Amino acid sequence: MLCRLCVMLALVATPAAFAAAQAAEVPVENAQLQELVAECEACHGPGGVSTQADVPSLAGQSTTYLRELLDQFYYYERHCPTTTYRYGDRPKTPLNMCNVANTLSEQDKEALAEYFSSRAIQ
Repeated sequence: MLCRLCVMLALVATPAAFAAAQAAEVPVENAQLQELVAECEACHGPGGVSTQADVPSLAGQSTTYLRELLDQFYYYERHCPTTTYRYGDRPKTPLNMCNVANTLSEQDKEALAEYFSSRAIQ
């Protein structure tokens, strides 16, 4: 009898615990994500498809790969050449990916990696 009760409690508690754990993660709001995407697209092109030889496309890359790149820039493990915005009407202020990555939260980095990995390569 006790074993059956334990199994029943485990079956009921597991989904609830999983849902609680997911709720604890703070997702990036859609409006915030769109602002971050616009920042990325100012250099990497609309939809993350770059037409610049020295700026890589983000579209279609794997989430894991993009996340690793952001972490490498965050920790200054990748070369961070200074560049300027290439698309749109943003000021041509010098910037580099290490500084950009250091403005992102963990949730921002994950959301951006997921977003650009889901974009089609054109």
